Amino acid sequence: MKSINQSLLAYFLIIASLFSCGLRTSDKIDANSVNKQIKERKIKQIHENDIAEKGYSIGRSIVKTTTIDQPCGDLALSIFADSLKPYIKKAWVECSTPTDEIEKSVWEAYQYNIDNKLPLNDNIQGIITSSNKKSYLYSSPLSKDDSLKVIQIELNHKALVLALY
Repeated sequence: MKSINQSLLAYFLIIASLFSCGLRTSDKIDANSVNKQIKERKIKQIHENDIAEKGYSIGRSIVKTTTIDQPCGDLALSIFADSLKPYIKKAWVECSTPTDEIEKSVWEAYQYNIDNKLPLNDNIQGIITSSNKKSYLYSSPLSKDDSLKVIQIELNHKALVLALY
């Protein structure tokens, strides 16, 4: 009797272990799906100018939602479209000469263009943030009666790169 119980127990344990290990014939591998995933995971080379172009297009889309009457200071992310929010680290309007070196040089270039009646164009600069992360600073001038405001948008580098895939 004892050997029958041991045999039944051993048989039950073998069957239970087979089912717990996933002995199912209904799970078939879809070769097309696997091949598609492999192709998607291939390394794709993205050039800096491609990232900058994407930054320009995103920056222009963001600036379309603002006006010359925009008050100085930080802009709330809630004013931007949900589709643009992942790209924006922060956004603000400068109304006077900034203290940051890159922002200051962009401001001075815009001021020079106003003083010399030259056209004002948007600008994008690669920057390293205070937390040592790469970002892009998109600047767009707003000029009215020789007064200058600059919309500054810090764009998320990672989001721009992922958008190019």
